[in-house]
Amino acid sequence: MANSSINLVNLDFDLLKSSFISYLKEQTQFKDYNFDSSNMNVMLDVLTYNTFKNAFYLNMTFAEAFLDSAQLKESLFSHAKELNYLPRSVRSSIANVTVSFTASGENQPYVIRKGETFSTVIKQDAYVFSTDEDIILTSSNNTYSATMNIYEGFYVTDTYVVNYAQGLQRFKITNTTADISSVGVLVYENNDIVPKKYRRATTLLDLTENSEVFFLQASSDGKYEVVFGDGVLGYRPRNGSTVVLDYRVSAGSAANGARVFNANFDPTGVGELTSTVTVSVNKYSNNTQGAYSVNGDEAESNDSIRYYAPRHFQTQERAVTVSDYETILKTEFPEIGAVSVYGGEEVNPPRYGKVFIAVDIKNVEGLPEAKKTEYYNFIKSRSPLSIDPLFTEPAFTYVDVVSRIKYNINVTTKTAQNLKASTVIAITNFSETFLNDFKSTLRYSKLVSTIDDVDASIVSNETNLRVYKKVVPKLYTPQNIDINFGIPLEQTYYVLDTVSTLKAIHQINDVHIISSSLFTYNGEKCEIEDNGNGILRIIKKAGNAHTVIRNVGTVDYETGKLQLINFNIDSFDGNFFKIYAKTKEKDIIGSRNEILAIEPDGIDVSVEAIRE
Repeated sequence: MANSSINLVNLDFDLLKSSFISYLKEQTQFKDYNFDSSNMNVMLDVLTYNTFKNAFYLNMTFAEAFLDSAQLKESLFSHAKELNYLPRSVRSSIANVTVSFTASGENQPYVIRKGETFSTVIKQDAYVFSTDEDIILTSSNNTYSATMNIYEGFYVTDTYVVNYAQGLQRFKITNTTADISSVGVLVYENNDIVPKKYRRATTLLDLTENSEVFFLQASSDGKYEVVFGDGVLGYRPRNGSTVVLDYRVSAGSAANGARVFNANFDPTGVGELTSTVTVSVNKYSNNTQGAYSVNGDEAESNDSIRYYAPRHFQTQERAVTVSDYETILKTEFPEIGAVSVYGGEEVNPPRYGKVFIAVDIKNVEGLPEAKKTEYYNFIKSRSPLSIDPLFTEPAFTYVDVVSRIKYNINVTTKTAQNLKASTVIAITNFSETFLNDFKSTLRYSKLVSTIDDVDASIVSNETNLRVYKKVVPKLYTPQNIDINFGIPLEQTYYVLDTVSTLKAIHQINDVHIISSSLFTYNGEKCEIEDNGNGILRIIKKAGNAHTVIRNVGTVDYETGKLQLINFNIDSFDGNFFKIYAKTKEKDIIGSRNEILAIEPDGIDVSVEAIRE
C-alpha cells in the first residue's frame, strides 16, 4: 500500500530523518512509539546518514557525467576530448626585446640558444622569460645585437620509452601549468644520437603513413597528453624509441607588465664580452599601452570550456557559417578580444565571394599585418574554395557619459568623492560587461539603473550621452575626412544662425548636434560645430559668443555620416582629434564592424548632496 508520508524531494539530513520517522509512525506497530528516547533513534541516524551520502554521491556522479553540469576539471577535459576540443592552457606573457653588447668577435657567429633566460621583477615577484628558438646575432663594429620575442617561463622535459606491450601509448605532459603552444617532441629511434623532430598536427588532412607528426589532446586527469599516428595517418614510432617532450612552464597573466629585463647568460658563450649585455624592451605588436610584456593568460575556465567545446564540435574544423568563423578564431587565438564576420554581399558596393572578418586584439591598436597574415593562413584552409576571407580592423565608437547625481546625505556615511569614484567604477564595469564587443548595444535604461544602484543613498541621476570618433588628421595638409557613426543623429530642423555670410555670430545657448575637441586653425583655437541644417563650420568661441570662421563640411543626420572637406589645421590637442555627435535615440546600437566602448576619460560624474 502506498504511503503518502514518503518524501522523495528533500535530501537535507534533518528532513530525511523526519521523513523516516513520519513513515514509521504511519505503521500500526510504531504508532505510539517515542523515537527520540530509544535505541531506534541511533538506527535512524545511521540510516539517514547512509541515505544522505548515497544521494550526494549519485547526484555528483550524474552531474559529472554531463558537460553542462560537470564541476571537476578532469570531467570537463574528458567531455571536451569526446568533442575533439582541446581546452586552452596557461599562456606565457610575451615581450619584444633587443639584446646588444660588444665583444671581441673571435668566435662568431654568436648564437643565443633556445631556452636562455632573462630575469625580471613585477611587484616584488621574480619571473623568468626565455627564448623559444636559436637567435643569430648580427654585428656592426664589434657591436652585436638582435631583436626577438621572449616568453615567460622556463623549459622542462618529460621523457618516455615507447612500449606497445602496454597498449595504446599516451605520453603525458606532467606539469599542470604547461603552455601547450610551446610543446616540442623529439623521438630517438634505434639508439640514434640525433633525434627526429616531430611537428604538431591539428587535422588529419594530408597525413600519410610517413608523416612525422604528433597530436595534443586533453587527458582524463585534467592535463594534456601527446599521441602519435597509427602508421596509416601519421608515422608510428618504433617500439623501444625514446620520446622527449619539451615545453615551457608559465605563470600566466601574473607576468604581464614586465618592463626591465636582465640577461642570465653570456651571449658569446665563451666569455668574449667587452661590455655588459643591454636588454631594451620594445612595444609588442602595436601594444597601445607601452613597452612591456603582454598576452599572458590563465588556463581556460570551466564556463568557457562548456561554451566552446560543443560549438567547436559543430564546426568540424571548417568555416561555413558566421558562427563557425567566430568560434574557430577565438578558440585558436585567445588574444582575440572580439570578432565579427559578415558576407561581402552585405557591403556597399557588394563584393561577392568575400567574407569580411573584423578582429579586435586585446591591448593592441589596430590589426598588425603579421596578425592578418597569421589569421588568414589559418582560416583559409578551413574556408570553402570559392570564399576568400578578408581581415579588417575594427571601427570604434566611443560614448561620452555625463552624469549628475543627487544623494541623500542623511542615509550614508560616504562622502561625495567616494560616491563619485564608485560611480566611475560602476560605469567602467558596465562597459566591460555590456559593450566592448561587435554589434553590442548600450541600453540607456540599464546604464541609468546601474548608476542608481551604486549606493542606496542615490535618489536620482540625470545622465546624458553622446558618441565620438577619434581622428588623426595630417597637419598643414588640406584633406577630406569621412566619418561614419552608422546611427541616426539628433536633428534640430532649423538653422542656428540666420545670417548667411561667414563671420556670423550666435549665442552659446544654441543647440549643436556636432562638436569637436580643440584644434589650432590659422593660429587660433577653434572647434567644429554644425548649423542645424547639415553644414559643418569651423568656429571660434569667445565668452558666450561663437564666431563662424568658415564652412568645412557636411553632416547627414539620418545616416550619421560626416565629411570634412579641405580640412587643414595647424595642430590639435592630445594624441587625436575628437568629433562628437548627439544620437537620435538614447539606446546606442553598434554595427557589424563597430565596437562601442566607454573610456575612463569619457566619464564625467558630479555629485550633489541633498537632505530628505
